[in-house]
Order: sequence, then C-alpha cells, then structure tokens
Amino acid sequence: MERGHLSDHDVPASTDGGGEAAGAAGLIEPLPGVAAPDPDPPTAPVPSPASARKAPVPPGRVAPPSPDHAGPSLPPAAPTSGAGETPAPATPWRGRLTETRARGRLWWSRAPDNLRGSVLMIAAFFVFAVMTASIKAIGTRIPLPQTLLLRQMIMTVLLIPLFASDIRTALSTKHLGLQVTRGVFSLMSMLVGFTAVLHVPLADVTALGFSQVLFVTVAAVFILKERVGWRRWAATLVGFVGVLIMLRPTGDGLSNPYGLLAVIGALFGCGITITVRLLAQTEKTATILLYQALIICAALAVPTVLWWVPPTPREWGLIVLIGFVGTAGQYLITRAYQVGEAAALAPLDFIRLLIATAIGYVIFAEVPTVSTFLGASIVVGATIYTVRRNASTGRPRPRTETEH
Repeated sequence: MERGHLSDHDVPASTDGGGEAAGAAGLIEPLPGVAAPDPDPPTAPVPSPASARKAPVPPGRVAPPSPDHAGPSLPPAAPTSGAGETPAPATPWRGRLTETRARGRLWWSRAPDNLRGSVLMIAAFFVFAVMTASIKAIGTRIPLPQTLLLRQMIMTVLLIPLFASDIRTALSTKHLGLQVTRGVFSLMSMLVGFTAVLHVPLADVTALGFSQVLFVTVAAVFILKERVGWRRWAATLVGFVGVLIMLRPTGDGLSNPYGLLAVIGALFGCGITITVRLLAQTEKTATILLYQALIICAALAVPTVLWWVPPTPREWGLIVLIGFVGTAGQYLITRAYQVGEAAALAPLDFIRLLIATAIGYVIFAEVPTVSTFLGASIVVGATIYTVRRNASTGRPRPRTETEH
C-alpha cells in the first residue's frame, strides 16, 4: 500500500484499530523544542479490543471506521487520473448513445439487403440534393466552371487512396478513346445540368432528370445491342410524354427554355452510363475516376483562371461542402446498388423529387406546379416498369435437377 492513497477500501477488516494508530504514530516527527520520546519505553499492557477502538488518533491521520459504527457508510473514493484530478462522472446521455448505437448496428446487420440498399439510396438522394442546392446558392456570383473545378479537385483529393499506391496501374487503360469520351460526357452533363439548376426550380430539374433512364433504354438497343420488347418500348414512349408535360411546350416555345438543358443533361448522363458499361468489362473503377478527374480539371482550368471570382468565407464553406457531399453521394449510391436490387430501388426515385421539392421550398421559396408532379409521376412509373422488366428478363432461368 502506498502512502497518500488510503481509502475506506484500503483498511483491513481487522478490529485492531490500535495497531493502525500505532503505525501512524511512527510517521510523525517531534516538533522543535519538544523532547524526543524515550527510545526504550517501558512495556505497556496490551489494550483490549474495546479500548483499542477508543484510543486517540494522532494528529494528521484519520481513524479507520470501527466495525460497530452505526452511522451511514461513506461512498468509495473516486479513482484519480494523474496529478490528483478526479474525472467527471459519466453522463447519462453517453450511456443512452452507446446503447442506441449498439441497437442500430444490430438492426443494420439483420435488415434485408433491399432494405439496406433503400436506406443508402435515400441517403444518397439527400446528399445530392444538398450539393445541388449549394451550387444553386453560390451560382449567382461564382462562375459555374470555377465551382465545378474546385468541386472536382476536392473530390480527387478525397479519392486519392484509390490510386495513390500505384499511379501507373491506375493510368493504364486499354480504351483511351472511350475514357476521354466518358470524361467529356461527364463534363458536359455537369455544365449543362447545373446551368439548368441555376435557372429552374429544383423540383423541375430533378423531375426532368428522370428521363435519363428512358434515354438509356434507347441507347442500349443501338449501342449495346440489347433486345427490348414492345412493352419496354411502350413504357419508354409513355415516359417521354411525361417529359413533355413537365416542359409545358406552347405555340411560342417552351415555358422555360432552361428546362430543355435539364433534358440535355440527362442525355449526357445516359452517355456516361453507356460508356461505363463498356469500360467496366476491362477497366478498374480507380482508372475511370482518375481519367474523369484529369479531363474535367484540364477543361475547366483555363475558364476558371480567366473569370476567377474570389469566394467569400461563406462561399468557401459551401464549396468545401459541395466537394464532400458529392463524394459521399457517389459512394452511397454505389453501395446501394451493390447491396440492393435495381428493381427494388427504382421506385425510390419519387422520394428524390420530394426531397428536392422540400429543399427548394424551404431555401429558395420555390413552389412546383401541378404539371411537374403529373409529368414526374408518369416518368417515374415508366422507369419503375422498365427497371423491373429488365430485372425479370435478365434473371437466369432456374436450373432443374437434371441439368449440370
């Protein structure tokens, strides 16, 4: 036992309190001017246990508790953490937070794959909506090429661990022309699509973006040589009717010409999907992302330097947020398709429209029209049918017992 660290738990269970008091007496030095005690004092009779418990305690020491003490027991001393400081007791909310995390992990591990994919997809929709709203918020003053270049630079820094270990392997490609084509599609999709975001309500841009699946169906026939039955052709045509309803064409043209840019952005997005399908057969994900970053940064560097506008601290914060949530959104949507089935995730597209509508109303006071929801309902319905039809026709036929 070390000195200076005595507590109620350090006291032995013996009732011989005199022995403890005698040991303490030997620790006290005589005061100046007081005679030292006789080194060979006469032997005193051994006190009885009762008298030992009542023996006086030398100054500077605390008497150990007697076994027959009827008073309330003192709580044990709190452990010290260096330098004699007593740590603060654990707060109740920390315990509840730990318990909630444990329950969440247990629920996530037991949830079905499609449910987990749906949660990841909805989270991706939310962070993408935050990114789009942030670009719209700073787009009135910061040039779009500058915003997109800074966004791509932040995303590239966050993705460096994917290809930093072996940059030569990441740059190695068997389809350089296809890599450049995909990079150009990505560049044009962002420039055209986000230009529409700056001039069209978020709900309208989101709804018009649903047409990308319809374009993919058409391109898959002519480029990927996929077979599409009449049912999917009918669903595609119905979907394009929904797009026309949202564009609201009149005798004088479109009600909002910038809405057409959203459709063109969806067309370039279709080009991204087709090229990724072609590249995925031989190229690594890190290679595809690296070439996209190189092409976008090279294309946007010159206009960014020419029309550079110094961002304010608030705008810098939004630019950093755009880069982080853009990276998070790509990761979440990739994980969603890895975990869940595309046919099960397709109906969630309408949630993306609801999120965009809520953010547009709260931040920008945008109120979507009835035609937007009507046309979006038609496009989402056609998309759901197309995706589920693709899943059913692409599902392998069950093998019988006689097949090997």
